[in-house]
Amino acid sequence: MTRVAPVLALLLLAACARSEEASMGPADSNQAVQKVETVRPERNDEELALGEWRESLQEEQQALEFGPTGAPPLFSLRCDARRGILLQRHGLAPSGDLPVMLVSVGSETRRLAVTGSGGPNPMLRAALNASDQLLTILGRAATPIAIRIGDSPPLNLPPSPMIGTYIAECASGGASRGGGADAAGNGAAPANEAASAGDEPA
Repeated sequence: MTRVAPVLALLLLAACARSEEASMGPADSNQAVQKVETVRPERNDEELALGEWRESLQEEQQALEFGPTGAPPLFSLRCDARRGILLQRHGLAPSGDLPVMLVSVGSETRRLAVTGSGGPNPMLRAALNASDQLLTILGRAATPIAIRIGDSPPLNLPPSPMIGTYIAECASGGASRGGGADAAGNGAAPANEAASAGDEPA
């Protein structure tokens, strides 16, 4: 009996230690200790940007902007002098070597060179000519349009019929007009005024 007592004491101590370890984590129905892990929230690169598409004027030309109501735009489309489309990412000031703009719609991704515009309304701007197939894809998009500048998180824009309408108006020359200016931004007199001016005697 004197030899058995120390052995029993050791077994009891070991059992207590195990019960303390088991109490450190939640147990399932089988009393097995589950490992508790800290889950860090991951950035959701597929979340849509907050805002809406709206018509506007930029430098007396019609434009299509996206952004929160009552706030400066995050992104806009603007017709250029050759009836192409400027893709403008607002709020990013150019510095150093300019990155590229990645435009993704579904499985289509395009890398576009950008130019920078500073001042009170900084932006990075990419250009698409009037015959670029990406314009057709943008106008018919049924999935989000992702705009990524360099390594920054993407700006996920919701698709809208307004995009296709604006691109079509630009191709026809309608979106280039605004404030009495022609597509190149020069003040152009209406046709009837030009005709009447030609009828005046010298």
